[in-house]
Amino acid sequence: MNRLIQLAGALVLVMTATFAQAQGKIAVVDTAEVFQKMPQRDVVRNQLQNEFASRVKEVQQLEQQGRSFVEKQQKDMAFMNDSQKAEAQKKLNDMQATFVQKARSLEQDRAKREQEERQKMLSRIKGAIDDITKAQGLDLVIERGAVIYVNPSLDITQQVISRVSK
Repeated sequence: MNRLIQLAGALVLVMTATFAQAQGKIAVVDTAEVFQKMPQRDVVRNQLQNEFASRVKEVQQLEQQGRSFVEKQQKDMAFMNDSQKAEAQKKLNDMQATFVQKARSLEQDRAKREQEERQKMLSRIKGAIDDITKAQGLDLVIERGAVIYVNPSLDITQQVISRVSK
């Protein structure tokens, strides 16, 4: 794995050197920074919270009902016969199964929607990078994390942030 990373790094350096020798225009962009600074991120976060609020509340209520039931059963355990204990255990198991199923479904659906929205934002970032690349006649745009050093004048991150913020 480490050798693969070294090979990829060497390949990037060779490609960069080749493009630089060909008088190509190169830029770097920090897509993670762009993503973090997108104003749409907060809008999407609030939208998803509203979208899943009723289901989150339902899961929280199921959790609270389970806790209340367990506390009540612990108090009443000394006064219960075996059939009542078995019935209480069955009810608790059913409550727990319902809680787990609804919580798992909620998390899966939330993760799916978050991924959908993340893809939309990343697509918007890519579009902004493409627009800037064409406007400036760039030949190569490299992710900032793949470069050890870059002259700040080659960093188009702020331009991309401005473009996606419109």
